[in-house]
Amino acid sequence: MADTLNQFSRRMKAFYEEIYNNQTGGMMGLDDFIFNTLDSDADSANFALDELVVNPHAVVFRRRGEQSAVRPYVPGVGNVYEIPRVSEKTAITEVLRDAVVAGGEATEGFSSRMARLIQQIITQHTVGHNIGRWKLALDVIRTGIFAPTGLQGADLGLSIDQSRDASLDVTYDFTAGGATIHNAMAELYDAYRALNGSAANVIMIMGEEWLEEFEADDDVIEYMKANTANVLLQREMIPPAVMNTYGLNLVARWRIPGRTFPINICTYDPQSQYVQYKGATATKFMPDDECVIFDANSTRYKVQRGVDVLSDSGKATRAVGDIVFDQYTEKDPVETLLRSQARYAFIAGNINHTARSTGTFAEDS
Repeated sequence: MADTLNQFSRRMKAFYEEIYNNQTGGMMGLDDFIFNTLDSDADSANFALDELVVNPHAVVFRRRGEQSAVRPYVPGVGNVYEIPRVSEKTAITEVLRDAVVAGGEATEGFSSRMARLIQQIITQHTVGHNIGRWKLALDVIRTGIFAPTGLQGADLGLSIDQSRDASLDVTYDFTAGGATIHNAMAELYDAYRALNGSAANVIMIMGEEWLEEFEADDDVIEYMKANTANVLLQREMIPPAVMNTYGLNLVARWRIPGRTFPINICTYDPQSQYVQYKGATATKFMPDDECVIFDANSTRYKVQRGVDVLSDSGKATRAVGDIVFDQYTEKDPVETLLRSQARYAFIAGNINHTARSTGTFAEDS
């Protein structure tokens, strides 16, 4: 009787849902923006990448009667990478089945309540997978290393170090006399270009302290006042994906003084900070004191491999995708486990087409 009175004596309750970093429909994730080439295979466990990177020199002339110059053949190298897997599960117990699920009524039918419960579990798993991919993708650009971790952030020994050239990790002291944001950007840009980084569709993602230096620079302020086209009005020249990537914010389309080609200055700031595991301290996806550079066109692989899942009949099979869901029961009283899995890695065709600068700022000294 109480349930009946509860049902008819008040208006329907409101339901407010906010799940941070839930990627907006129609937007792409940072992983898809940076790692633009999908390599998906349900049956394979590894990724084989043959690299042939050659910077040819010009041919040489010879005098009459002299032998031809010898040009050695560069065969390239082969790499086979083991692709790690991620897997989490949520237990749907008798207690949870009887609980009132957010967004439903106490009198809601069992099937309706279960559908709502499963959808909310799937959403929370999906967001967890998404933020993990975004952080790993950005970290590969920052460090040249794909570094998946286990429980409590444990190192599982599954890292893929792509051996980026040491010259592509530079430092800049903003506290030194004569230091400017232009000089810092030029130093990073020159290091990137020195190893044949493309001049087209160049992206810089700045940490917060770099952005503060940029926005506080007197020359930048004057340029913005005098020529708004330097900032955001040349939209047709901006890589379209920049504007369609969740959390990636375009600050300016900028030409570093003394450098010919413009770059796209961005920040990366999803709705909330990155939490690596339950109980971990929240951190920013992009460290405040760093700035990274890459181009939007270079081939970088988002590698997906198959995971083992259980079909409705309980038979093991292979599936592949950003996230693969299955469910199974383990004991009596019946406890259903809803599991999400993925198997992936981010690997650049040429990791030397990325670079990073770490700044020293006054508060760091």
